[in-house]
This record gives sequence, C-alpha cells and structure tokens, in this order.
Amino acid sequence: MSNVNSVYDVIPAWAASTSYNVYDIVTINGAIYYALIKHVSTSSFATDLAASKWGGRTTFNGEIKPHFFWKPSYNSTTQSEPKIRSIKYGESYEQRSSDGINNNLIKASYNFDLRTDNETMAILHFLHVRAAVESFFFSPPRPYGITKKFICRQWSETYSFSDNHEIKANFEEVAN
Repeated sequence: MSNVNSVYDVIPAWAASTSYNVYDIVTINGAIYYALIKHVSTSSFATDLAASKWGGRTTFNGEIKPHFFWKPSYNSTTQSEPKIRSIKYGESYEQRSSDGINNNLIKASYNFDLRTDNETMAILHFLHVRAAVESFFFSPPRPYGITKKFICRQWSETYSFSDNHEIKANFEEVAN
C-alpha cells in the first residue's frame, strides 16, 4: 500500500528507521523521491540514496533535476520534425537551412501498461508535480537512448482492473 492516497496529498518527509514500500513517495530538503526497493531506512538519507534505495532526482552534466526513471512499455512512438527555413525558387529549386540551435527536438508518446496501484500513483504524482512547467531528465528507449530534458504536457490513466493501470504520456524534448 502506498504511503499517499492521491496525487494531491501532502508528501511526507523521509524518516529514519521507517519501513518503505516500492514507489513510496517522500520529501527531503524540498526534493521529492520515490522508493526503488522495499526497505527500512537507515539513520541517514544520504546513505539510503547512495545504496540506490531512492529515485526521482539525478545529476546530469552537472545539473540536478527531477528524473523520470520508469521504463515505458512497448509500442511507443517517437516523432522528429526538424525546424527549417525554406526559400523556394523557380524550377522546383529550394534552399533549406536549420532554424535555430535546438531545431530537432523529439516528441514521443509512451505507454506504461500493466502498472500496479503504487507505481501508477508514483508516475502520476511525478507528472502532476511537474505540471508541464518543470523539465525533467529522461532516457528514451533505443535507438535514442541518451538522457535528455523533457516536459509532459498531456497524460491519461486507464484503470483496467484491480491493481492494473495503463498510463499514456506525451513527452516533448526541451532545451531548458
């Protein structure tokens, strides 16, 4: 059972010597973390974090940001539409050039199928807190496979049956 009942709940602070289940949500120093494994916390959050018991934040290229660590299911779609400037001349001749420095950012539709109540709560909480304003790190599946910054402007959740949910989320790569 998750330690929160709604994405709107106030998230409890991490506490020493406390039993946590997978995907329990805590705050520490204003940052939000999600339990990666079932465990009893030690006397130090830093020790638990170093032991890979918590996820949800990461450092990449010297920047600390929220980290969407959940892996999408199969049947995800990624779209690229580079921004270009184009001038058309006669005789079907066209000159093209890149428009801006971040002109080829990807958009992707991800499915998260067969997710438990606790995992669904954690994923929805993560997206709800960011509210399409705060960017986060995410590593898309291959062939993209490198960590980039994204926002999620739209997501939906389907309750299939007891302890089984499907989430669809649209991620957009951003430069900041």
